[in-house]
This record gives sequence, C-alpha cells and structure tokens, in this order.
Amino acid sequence: MSPHATRLTRRRFLGQSAAAALASALAATTRAETTDRPLPFRVGTGVEAITPPLGVGILMSSGRQAWEPFEGVRLPLHAKAIVIEKGDRRIALVALDLIGLAGEAVGGMAGFRDRVAEASGGAIGPDDLVLASTHTHSGPESIALSNLYRGEDFRKWASQLAEQIASAVRKAAAGARPARPMVGRRPAPSLAVNRRIKTTRGIASVRRKLPPDVVIGPEGPIDEQVRVCAFVDGSSRRVAVLVNFTAHPVHEMCIKQVSPDYPGEMCLALEKRHADATVAFFQGACGNINPPTVSRGADSAADYGRRLAERVDEALGDLHPVQGDRLALSWKTIRLPARTVTGEPQPEPLETRIGAARIGDAAFVFLPGEPFVEIGLAIREASPFAFTAVVGYADDYIGYIPTDRAFANGGYEIGPGRWSRLASGSEPIVRQAGIDLLRSLAGAP
Repeated sequence: MSPHATRLTRRRFLGQSAAAALASALAATTRAETTDRPLPFRVGTGVEAITPPLGVGILMSSGRQAWEPFEGVRLPLHAKAIVIEKGDRRIALVALDLIGLAGEAVGGMAGFRDRVAEASGGAIGPDDLVLASTHTHSGPESIALSNLYRGEDFRKWASQLAEQIASAVRKAAAGARPARPMVGRRPAPSLAVNRRIKTTRGIASVRRKLPPDVVIGPEGPIDEQVRVCAFVDGSSRRVAVLVNFTAHPVHEMCIKQVSPDYPGEMCLALEKRHADATVAFFQGACGNINPPTVSRGADSAADYGRRLAERVDEALGDLHPVQGDRLALSWKTIRLPARTVTGEPQPEPLETRIGAARIGDAAFVFLPGEPFVEIGLAIREASPFAFTAVVGYADDYIGYIPTDRAFANGGYEIGPGRWSRLASGSEPIVRQAGIDLLRSLAGAP
C-alpha cells in the first residue's frame, strides 16, 4: 500500500469515527425533543431497485440526440416511497434515481400514474402520488431527448418501472406507523455554482475555462440551503429523512456506468449513520445550478455526497417540531408559451401541472422539468409556510424552465431543442402558480 493510500485510509477512518459520534449525539437530541410529543401522522417507507438493463442506455448528448448502452453498474438505482397518512387521507412521495420522466417516454404521465396506482392494489390513487426524479445523469435516458424510448428494451423497462414504484408504495403503506415531522436547515457553502456565466461575449458555461478579462460574473444566484424533513416515531427512531438540495448530479455525466451520483452517495452515507431511517433525496430547482466540478467520476460523486451528508447531519441535530396536523396534496394545471424544437412559436401552449403538499405547517412544492433556481427562491420567499421545500423534476419532464432574463441573454438552456421547448413568459406563470397553491393550502386569500 502506498503512503498516500495509508493517509487516505486513516483520514477516512477518523472521519467515519467523527460521523458516528455525531450521529449518536444527534439521535440523543432527537430523543429529547420528541419525548411526550403527539404523533399526528402515520408514516411508512418502501424501497425497490429500478436499475435498468444495460441496453437501456445513457444520454450522451442532448444536442445530437445521442445515447449509448451502459457498460456496467457502479451503484444500483432505487425508487424510495414515503407514504404519509392522516385519518382516511394518504399521499405518497416517491424519489426516483432517474434523470427525469417524460410523458412521451412512458406513454403519457397521466397513464403512467394510473398504471402505478392500479399496480399498487389500492394503496394509492393517481392524484395522491408524487413522482420526483433526483436528476442523476447516470441513469437511463428517460426524458425523450433521443429515440431510445422507442426501443423494445426501454418499453419493457418502463413497464416494469411502474410495477416497481407500486411495490415501493405498497411496502410503505403496509409499514406505516405513528410519527411526527420535524424540520431543519443548514447552509452548504461551496457545493453549488450558477453555471451561466456572463461574459463580454455572451453567456458561457462554467464548465469551460474562460479568459479572466472576458468574465463579468454569474448571471444569477444559487441556493446554498439544505432542507431536511424527518419523521420520528414514538420510540424516537427516524422513520424517514427527506433531503432537499439544489445542484445538478453531473459528477458521472457521460461515464457509461449506472449510478445515482451524489444523491445516492449521500443517502448511503446517512443510512449507515442512521440505520433505522430511509433517506430520500428531492432535487431542488437546479436548472442553472451545477456542483463546482463536472464529470470527474465516481470518487468526485462520493466525496460530494459525503460532504452534503455532513450538512444534513448538522440539520438533524437542530430539528424543530412541525406544528399542526393537516395533510393535503393539491395540483394545478398550467399552460405555458411554447416553441417547436427549431425555435418557431408554437400556436398551442404546453400544458403541464405543478403540485404542493402540506404536512402540518410544512410545505413542499413540486415543479415539472428543470426550473431555474430563481423560480424556486421566489416561491419559497413568498410562501406562507415557515418551512418550504421546492422540488424540481417532478411529474412530467418538460425541459428547462428558464427566467425571462435568461431568454434575453441566450445560452444552452434556452435552446431551442428537445431540452428547451418553452418560450419567454413561462417563468412568471410557474412562479405565481406555485405561490397560489401554497396560499390555497394555507387558507390565505
């Protein structure tokens, strides 16, 4: 073993020991905070593997509409279901280790939800189900940017996917037990950058090395907050930990190994420390947000996942009980100005929907496609709920949802192409619809 390898092993050992000590302290804190508190909900979790056959390949280029078969599996992909019940009301939040789900790829999102609900055997209804993808770029090309979805291998996998999600939901419903939600947040500095860089030559990608004399700065903000919602049972055990953070999982992009990227690595690290809990990652509005490095490989994804897990552990050590016992999930259909793949105005708007869930006095908003971070920040700022998590890549994948400023500035995310079909004017519609849903759930005018 080389001297470098020895130092690395020792450092990891010390880090793991410190993490174990921190996890023990956090568990004690949670036990103290939850003693004798009411348990207003029933909560259960279920996990199923959704790893595709290698022939259900990876997206290699959206512009060239290119995919290639996987060469192996580095880590499996999963569907993680969290079922929450109050009386006769039940909702299911499902985190999927996928780049997204396009209705075009799965025979229409409404039909796909119906198939999941039917396969669940009555465990969940189609409108009580949230499907949200982590946006790993090392999962199957399930967003219809290439013609992969037309192949027999993909169609067979997509059919099995509905069954696998339903199985996870059934397990979660069967194992539901009394629990209460607790929430926390922590800053996660140095883990995200706005990838759209203003230069004297227009918008450039942060991935390219740019001459310093042409750089003006990032086009917009980032969201450094990691938000955590944990469900704790009567024995002070964490049933589920829901993590919301905002950054593209692109450490293993175009590397032909199946992997959940950093969200999966983060979940693995946390589940080792909190053995009783199912940890699920819900991606934020990261359409224009990257980690500082891209396509560096598995070690980079693992390191990033561990760093994010440390911030989550800090948040778990400072959880606050959620007040109230209301449970609701609402959907709103919206119509957005659209373009053809060649950039021509499309007469018919693109119809999609957004959702919002209320769990006591905590809220989640679910947006389709790849919303820019400014949209998520604006919705959260206007929310009547003290804790609000904005989740992207939920329900139907509709491509990027840029800001109107981004349309004026140009750049890759503006397209046009299969990945960018919306037109300027979409941002305010999505933003206001999210705010309206939250106000409706809160009972505000």
